[in-house]
Amino acid sequence: MIDLDALATRVCAAIPLTTHLDFRFTAFDGERLTLTAPLAPNHNDKGTFFAGSQAALLTLAGWACTTLMADSAVGEGEASVDVVAVESSLQFRAPLHGDIEIRAWADDGESGRFHQRLKRRGKASLGILAQATDAQGVVVCEYQGLYLARTNNNDT
Repeated sequence: MIDLDALATRVCAAIPLTTHLDFRFTAFDGERLTLTAPLAPNHNDKGTFFAGSQAALLTLAGWACTTLMADSAVGEGEASVDVVAVESSLQFRAPLHGDIEIRAWADDGESGRFHQRLKRRGKASLGILAQATDAQGVVVCEYQGLYLARTNNNDT
């Protein structure tokens, strides 16, 4: 079973900035990750959710989704996996006046290829899509990212 709280603790220990975002991983079903964060520590001078916080949280959601999928591909305890963001783009659709919910998932059809390549070659890239929504489910930001996963026991 995946311990999302342990992953969040690991993230906060490795990346101090993330502690200020006050995020939580709330769900992962093997394909999709959900992350939430409150407005209070992430607001800007207009009282809306700071675009920089949104960008950081979307990037983090993509990283975490890729990490969880990579961990499941290599098997628990078999090898550790490093994941890095390679490129990303985002579009802000509307101001966010409250808390954020982000859903991240692998681009269509990529998860199977990602799992196979990571098992076989010890490294693989994964396209991630994500949407940030407000409490009413309105999309306020859309994100695309490319992540690279590599097993630590790979010498290539």
